[in-house]
Amino acid sequence: MYNKDSLRKKFASIVWPFLNYLRQTGVTPNHITVCGFIFSVTACYSYYMGDYIITFVLMTIGRGCDIVDGALARSTNQVTVFGGFLDSMVDRYSEFIIVATILFVYREQTYLYPFSFLVFLGISLMSYTRALYDKFAVECPGNPFEYFERNIYLVVFFLLGRLDLWLVIIALGANYFVLQRMVSFSARVR
Repeated sequence: MYNKDSLRKKFASIVWPFLNYLRQTGVTPNHITVCGFIFSVTACYSYYMGDYIITFVLMTIGRGCDIVDGALARSTNQVTVFGGFLDSMVDRYSEFIIVATILFVYREQTYLYPFSFLVFLGISLMSYTRALYDKFAVECPGNPFEYFERNIYLVVFFLLGRLDLWLVIIALGANYFVLQRMVSFSARVR
């Protein structure tokens, strides 16, 4: 079974000094969430304009903010219902804007259209199935296509210059694991 906690712990050890600095500045997790969204949208525009170095910097900062906001909230006891809601909503908007930008840049490659639809479907249902697991108090299995991991793949495929391939892999992988969650849930509640 996939265990994302070990990956998150490794990342947390890297950002811990930065979190200590943020704690002293008075910056809130919600500030970081909104800043991450702004960086992500700006990165999409930069990608559309063809400035790949700026895109990489902005995307890395934006995706990093999105990961740091929750860690800061937990480490400073600033976890709130609104903060979780805001973070989840901004995450979905960011991903949808990223997918739309990739699709626009690769618009001549029409075979990507159904894959972009599958990405939207998989991303949405990944969150929805997790919420249903929580609603019925059933432990939700992790998988390598959740939000944190999709961000890592995004950076890797960007560096490879193959965001079109990222779109295809996320479309297939996310939907595969949504179906796996459905089967797993069915087996657990019977």
